[in-house]
Amino acid sequence: MLVKNRMSRPAITVRQDADFQKALALMQEKQLRRLPVVDDAGRLVGIVVERDLLVAAMRYLQARVEVGDIMTRNVVTVGPETDLVDVARTMLERKIGGLPVLDDGRVVGMITESDIFRRFVELRG
Repeated sequence: MLVKNRMSRPAITVRQDADFQKALALMQEKQLRRLPVVDDAGRLVGIVVERDLLVAAMRYLQARVEVGDIMTRNVVTVGPETDLVDVARTMLERKIGGLPVLDDGRVVGMITESDIFRRFVELRG
């Protein structure tokens, strides 16, 4: 089974110049725990996770802080043709709950633990 068959798409992304509070509100609205961060061309430049935004909310209160100041820059990614077993292995080894899916440098989806668990349950169903 390939990532392209299980990933969430389209990916909901945020720009690095977005205010962190808006990014947090978007996560809460869409019930997400992570957002790929993209540049003007839609290319991945980082990822921000809910935990980091919640810490920023406590630390910076009402100050204007951009997502680019909080995001992780070295992002582990996968391609749409990657096998789910390889994705699961990478997630376990790196203790990561979700990975952006890139095609030609652009974010085309997200693959998460939940996507993989859902497939496992379908197989055992």
